[in-house]
Amino acid sequence: MIDCHPAFDFIRPLLDRIDRDRLHASLNALARSLSVDILFVPAPEARVSAVEYETRIAVNHELITTNKWHDLFNACIWLTFPRTKRAISELHVSLGAGINNRRPRRRDVLTLFDESGVILLCDEPICAELEQLNVQHQWSALFVDRRALWRAEIKPILFGHGALEQLAADWHRGLTVKSQWLALSAKTALDEVDQLMAERLIQHQMLREDERRIPLPLLGIPGWFAETENPDCYTDTSIFRPKRVHR
Repeated sequence: MIDCHPAFDFIRPLLDRIDRDRLHASLNALARSLSVDILFVPAPEARVSAVEYETRIAVNHELITTNKWHDLFNACIWLTFPRTKRAISELHVSLGAGINNRRPRRRDVLTLFDESGVILLCDEPICAELEQLNVQHQWSALFVDRRALWRAEIKPILFGHGALEQLAADWHRGLTVKSQWLALSAKTALDEVDQLMAERLIQHQMLREDERRIPLPLLGIPGWFAETENPDCYTDTSIFRPKRVHR
């Protein structure tokens, strides 16, 4: 799956350069070559809490990394979107454990995107239109009627390292991610995408505590799975579920 699936295209050059027998030396050499200010370190003997994990990143610039795929994909996302990943960690630390250890809502939103987010790049006004189709679960309109747009004008980037892990090792048809539509050309350099997302996170314009994440069935993305070449695929309501009506 990793060797051929389009979802891995943007990190495959990094994966090919990681020597898992020299994991941390290999990753740190990559970080230096890309001018990414992070030090990949082994896991300590004592288990660390989620806040401690993020604090080591934000304060010490150290990222605990093991040889598991989950961590390898996380490392690749760090090397590709370092500003965004650092902003997420710094926000986790600033938000802390919350009152009476009640985890702040925004930390949940950040974690969900970090683990299972997909970025979708496309120019305005198309971006706003497609985002609304996604919000309304208009799957046929989004994936079938606008199929030509997906070939040239929409760029999906699977940001969530947990979703990348599932796609690589435990793929199932119902895998659903959380979408973040950005009004940027599909040809925008990833470094520019990283800069924009980091700025919006810090300025409280993205992944706010009051946002509801927009679900997107990964199976639906045109060109990613042979099954979707048949439009009838999108009539499977166990995957492409209609929007719930809230009373």
